[in-house]
Amino acid sequence: MAERSGRLAEEIAALGEKIVIVHGGGPQVSALEKATGREPRYVFSKDGFKTRHTDSGTMENFVMAVGGGVNSLLVRQFRKAGVNAVGISGASGIVFAKRKILVSFENGREKIIRDDFSGKIQEIDSAPLLALLQAGFVPVVSPIALGEEFEALNVDGDRAAAAMAGRLKAEKLLLFTDVEGFFSDFPNGLVRSARKSDIAEFQKKASAGMKRKLVAAGEALEGGVQEVVICSGLGENPMKKALEGGGTHITK
Repeated sequence: MAERSGRLAEEIAALGEKIVIVHGGGPQVSALEKATGREPRYVFSKDGFKTRHTDSGTMENFVMAVGGGVNSLLVRQFRKAGVNAVGISGASGIVFAKRKILVSFENGREKIIRDDFSGKIQEIDSAPLLALLQAGFVPVVSPIALGEEFEALNVDGDRAAAAMAGRLKAEKLLLFTDVEGFFSDFPNGLVRSARKSDIAEFQKKASAGMKRKLVAAGEALEGGVQEVVICSGLGENPMKKALEGGGTHITK
């Protein structure tokens, strides 16, 4: 991860544009769960969406691994490359969410899971982000939201990025993943360009992880973003490749 974030930092430094970074940290959370004697748990919805079961213990590990470890590492990598980065939690008055009731679909039946600290994003306060951007900083935001009872909530990083991009009326949103983009028949049929109206059909063929990125893409476009690119974050110059036509480009 350090090597990839270092390469990305160099690209950001060279680009010279106003950028907000929203990161994830699923593998780091899972590693910390296992190190503390807990086995990561996931549930699938009836529509095939995969969600981490985030009970109170997992939420504590999420805050440590994502809000502390990953965020700190990225900021240090960006600073080393000359990027004026500032690490910030989404729960620091930026991402507000409502705790949701998680529903798992098992053996043909739906099961309600009540001890979950996942959140549904309700509001984005763009003022802290705009202040940092106007002062010449690059905000590096962890996907942790502030709940109605002031509790920390786990929110999806892609959807948090989409909500922020929409609130900021960003020109582009890049959603990095470990494949080249959306494939109509994976690993064949990379879709180079699409419209928002295509997303519902794409979701029928998408993997659990790609489904969420497609949802985030639709939400970003609905919020006012002009273009969303689902693209690979691996290899050299991932941003340059995406901006020059790589990946799947989705517009309204």
